[in-house]
Amino acid sequence: MTAKEVPLVIGCGAIGLAAIASLTRLGVGPIVAADFVASRRDSARAMGADVVIDPAEASPYSSWRGVAYGSPEPIRDMMGLLDLPNCVVFECVGVPGVLDAIVKGCERGTRIFSAGGPPDGDHIHTMVAKRKGLNIQFGGGPSMTHWNEAFAEVCEGRLDVTPMYGHSVGLEGVAAALDTARDANGPARLIVVPSLGA
Repeated sequence: MTAKEVPLVIGCGAIGLAAIASLTRLGVGPIVAADFVASRRDSARAMGADVVIDPAEASPYSSWRGVAYGSPEPIRDMMGLLDLPNCVVFECVGVPGVLDAIVKGCERGTRIFSAGGPPDGDHIHTMVAKRKGLNIQFGGGPSMTHWNEAFAEVCEGRLDVTPMYGHSVGLEGVAAALDTARDANGPARLIVVPSLGA
């Protein structure tokens, strides 16, 4: 991220919250985040998002434009004469159609990091992406270096992950906890403590 880029996080589950935490840790902002679930929007705000959007009420892309550009000016896009911020979208949903909606809704020249990705694949309109000059990068998961950095940040108290934390379960509660985790209204993360309830 550069100083001339404003992030938009789509999806505030565990992956989206981790992206928000990382952006906050790096001092990047303002961070715009969007999710349909109110509790996840609350968690996003607690993890460092500056503006949270309910996509059922407002377009994430219009909201991003309002944050990045300020009040709309009819001439702002004219021939690229103004030095406007660029958009970086973090796709953290993993549901078919979301990446394509981002391609259609985002600004020209947007960089998209796809951290979600539906298990069965997806379809995007490549000609729209081409006309807009989009750069789409698909994540391959964090490296060991990133895991170690995150672990150190949490252990040393520099990163508070409690907004992501739902509750702890013992081994006998894992099956029910997995069902809870699959629910969009469930907590972003559950912790299994083998000795709990033993």
